[in-house]
Amino acid sequence: MRLVLINPNFQHRVRRVAQTTIGPPLGLAYLAAAVRQAGHHVGIIDANALMLDEDEAADRACADGPDVVGITATTPTIGLAGRIAAAIKRRCPGVVVLVGGPHGTALPGPTLDAHPAIDGVARGEGERSLPALLGLLGASGAVSSEGVRGVLGPHRVDAKAVPPGFALRLDDGGRLDTGIAPPHPDLDVLPLPARDLLPMSRYRCTDSDRFSTLLAVRGCPCTCVYCSVPAMFGRAVRYRSARLVAAEMAEVHQRFGVTFFSFVDDTFTTDRDWVLDFCGHVKALGLPGRVRWICLTRADMVDRALLQAMRQAGCVRVEMGIETGSEVGRKFLRKGLSEQAVLDGFRAARQAGLSTMGFAILNIPGETAEDIERTADLVRRADPDYLQVSFLTPYPGTRLREEAERNGWVLSDDWDRYSFLNDVLLKNERFSSAEMHRIYLDFLRRFYYRPRTVWKLSRLVLRGTASPLPLVRTVATGLWATLVGRRAKA
Repeated sequence: MRLVLINPNFQHRVRRVAQTTIGPPLGLAYLAAAVRQAGHHVGIIDANALMLDEDEAADRACADGPDVVGITATTPTIGLAGRIAAAIKRRCPGVVVLVGGPHGTALPGPTLDAHPAIDGVARGEGERSLPALLGLLGASGAVSSEGVRGVLGPHRVDAKAVPPGFALRLDDGGRLDTGIAPPHPDLDVLPLPARDLLPMSRYRCTDSDRFSTLLAVRGCPCTCVYCSVPAMFGRAVRYRSARLVAAEMAEVHQRFGVTFFSFVDDTFTTDRDWVLDFCGHVKALGLPGRVRWICLTRADMVDRALLQAMRQAGCVRVEMGIETGSEVGRKFLRKGLSEQAVLDGFRAARQAGLSTMGFAILNIPGETAEDIERTADLVRRADPDYLQVSFLTPYPGTRLREEAERNGWVLSDDWDRYSFLNDVLLKNERFSSAEMHRIYLDFLRRFYYRPRTVWKLSRLVLRGTASPLPLVRTVATGLWATLVGRRAKA
């Protein structure tokens, strides 16, 4: 079978301070590697990095003569994925179009209902389920047993043979849903992501123009109300071998010239011993000084000794949630993160010589203007080098979504608007959407326009922690977006 995977072009939607990164679609690269290992032909079109619109992405996809096209989609890009699917069907109507990602995993039925050009939804992790489905479709011509129903257009297969992990249309107007694919139990047996199919020279971040991502962990044990990771990957934490992750970092550096890595794991330091083991392997390979890396984690899952070991292994920044400074907000978010833990975590990072990014959340139900000021004060005391401010957003597959629907808080089901950096989607009894936008812009200005932030970012360049041109580009893009937003909301 011939498969083409597409990453839609969404970058223009998320340009804010600390959000100018263009990273590789690592999930698609993992899928491509698994499909290729199973003997199928596969290509990836990263429309985001190549800045292709829907028609351009469809043209490239159909030019490869695919049997199946897979499109990855989050909630704010599901409409874009549907438009790409329609463009593909206009050009090559016999092609099967699948959509995967967290949105379809959470809402398979509504996704199929809203987008008739999408033939099926891949649910959960696909490294086993997608090759199995391709094999089934490739052999469908030989299927003639009783009870066979048409699945996915011209392919006739026994619906009972469809593996777990798919919601598919049937040609009799029905629908088949085999549930969410079970999490892969052993990440070490997966082939390395097929980065050779990606435009590796196109990826960049705040810190470097030679950038890529790595994955060490899947799953998250935390109970944050706003997060869909447990629904997609489960709560059980599965680590790859520390040795293999370090070896992958070395291989990507040598083969593609990548000098800066970001771990996409939601909580990198869940297992302290694993992190120390990884740092030991990185140093044994001689990578510190040649590559730098950053990670996401929680402020209550770090300490000075651990962070110092990470710095010695090439880590230059940790990114951690501040979220809110109010007890009302902390109780609602259910993250289980205290104010003191936030302060201790950011202090430990500074003492270890690492830069930091903090994340703050606005529009939390029940918070007052005084509560928002408490958040601003906690940000000031935590003193991150970078700050991302977002609106609490009721994404499908989260407990927040369930609660918001029960209480009538959802302001819109226009998925195109579901960017937590751009739109207010939760009804707030105290603030209008326009007022919340003004608070958001003021929050960013108060942080990034202060002399201390300017000095700290300049010092990162002088210390060699950040590269000058990427950093200037990031700050300029983000502050311009803030200024434009201020005028638009005035």
